Amino acid sequence: MSQFHHSGLQPAGAILRGTCPDLIVSKQKLKQAERIQLVRQNREQATQTLCFNSRPFVLCGLPVRRLPKDQLLYERRNGRFVLQVTGHPEYGVPFGQDRLVPIFLATLAVQQKSQTIRFRTAAEMLETFGMQTGGKEYRRLVGAFERVFSATIFFGTDALKGSAKVVEFDALNWPHLMV
Repeated sequence: MSQFHHSGLQPAGAILRGTCPDLIVSKQKLKQAERIQLVRQNREQATQTLCFNSRPFVLCGLPVRRLPKDQLLYERRNGRFVLQVTGHPEYGVPFGQDRLVPIFLATLAVQQKSQTIRFRTAAEMLETFGMQTGGKEYRRLVGAFERVFSATIFFGTDALKGSAKVVEFDALNWPHLMV
């Protein structure tokens, strides 16, 4: 035993953990708070980096994890909005970091004020998101482009008008890419 326990004294950390455990901040929570502070500071100083995304992906989102190979249909609802993604049999359904592809392209379209998007290299996209520019990341990026652009993506609303169900679907119009 330590000298504190012999004399009836306890370390302050032990007392705090026992009486007010919600005041203990983990390293993970501390890093999260630091990132939040950095975002707020950049916003106040107007030095933040803005990215854009299309409405369907903001409202409904792509799957976080890869779907089983035999599952080529993904559907996500958010209130009256519905997103349906049908993956290509060879490439599957977009998932996880594949969401960076439409974010990058939407951001370029807004910045370039054009439906025709131009970027010099794939490394430019990797650098934009702070990713390594080596072969492994490049191959992952190529796979993401294959999954996103080979998928059929529908976004629409389910709305009830009287007793008849009305379903509207709009196929996403992807911008033309020039690499």
